[in-house]
Amino acid sequence: MKYSIAILLLVISNISFGQLKLEDLQIDTTITGFHLAADFQGTIVYTKNGPSDIQTQNPTAFAFTIMENLSAKKAKKQLYKLLSMSIKAGYTISDKIEKDTTLNGNVCYYLSYKETNLQYNYQNFVFNAFVIKDKTAVIFTSGDLDNRRYYDKFKKTFYSIKI
Repeated sequence: MKYSIAILLLVISNISFGQLKLEDLQIDTTITGFHLAADFQGTIVYTKNGPSDIQTQNPTAFAFTIMENLSAKKAKKQLYKLLSMSIKAGYTISDKIEKDTTLNGNVCYYLSYKETNLQYNYQNFVFNAFVIKDKTAVIFTSGDLDNRRYYDKFKKTFYSIKI
């Protein structure tokens, strides 16, 4: 996940942050029991143990970022960039599910999959999604390296978003 967090920061570095402010965003971050770990230039990261997990190689975590001037097509591209970077890094992708839907009347999309690397006994259950209101998007990324223990909680956290 540390790798995924770094990738996310790289992908969003050329996108300006939206008019929607963090304090305007309603998201129930208590569903997982996770703690605020870091704010990487507007990407808010939560992990099981908070800041101490940032130093670990692959913590189970979720993160969200607010982005401005993003169409659904461009937001999907951002999520697919994360997927393609995982493939290029040698991860095997399986159980891929993607869905266009709505969240509180707003355009919403999610992309979930399992990424594995048998050589390193690595298995990550990924749930990435976005919701857009008036061209402002909330991008949500998550990785569950605890055998799906938090996967459903990550989904519930995403679906708790109100913008």
